[in-house]
Amino acid sequence: MIIAYARVSSTDQNVERQIEALKKHGAEKIFVEKKSGASAIHREEFNHALNFVREGDFFMVEAIDRLGRNYGEVIQTVHTLKEKQIGLMVTSVPLLSEPIGDPLLDRFVKDLLLQLLAMIAEREREESKRRQTQGIAIAKEKGVYKGRPQLYSASAKDPQKQAVYYRIVQMLEEGLAIKTIAEKNRVTRPTVYRIKKDVEKLKET
Repeated sequence: MIIAYARVSSTDQNVERQIEALKKHGAEKIFVEKKSGASAIHREEFNHALNFVREGDFFMVEAIDRLGRNYGEVIQTVHTLKEKQIGLMVTSVPLLSEPIGDPLLDRFVKDLLLQLLAMIAEREREESKRRQTQGIAIAKEKGVYKGRPQLYSASAKDPQKQAVYYRIVQMLEEGLAIKTIAEKNRVTRPTVYRIKKDVEKLKET
């Protein structure tokens, strides 16, 4: 049996493309994860899929990075599959996209290729983070970096979150406790502290 695992890094992303590609490659059961990139141990559907596969099955993913967030996690997953005698299929890699029964090929070529792909995937993530950090630094130097927009602020795009912001400001002026304000508005205490700090800065100017 071919069991597949599909993942997108955000609930806003469409996973249908992955599902269709997996079905075309013969997936009979597909586990779908829609979460931000957490480590493999915290991916519920990923663990369900690994627990579901049995000896002689094939575990299918679209790309090598679906097996883990870094080289260590990917290799650990590969070892787990090998221990259970489960084949691995990676649809985006021609050599790994079909079940292969040659034990010598599995032992040497496939193992080497998987390790190489895992290392490349980790290097690409590190390079992406480096470029992002560099871009932020340049933007700060030019004075154009704004960072992430605040969810609760006077300029929030969502009118409801604007209303929550002004309600928090009012409750702060009334002297209510941070914990009470957070609970009544269903926000985190750091959010209330941040708004309090912003209001104090405005009063100083």
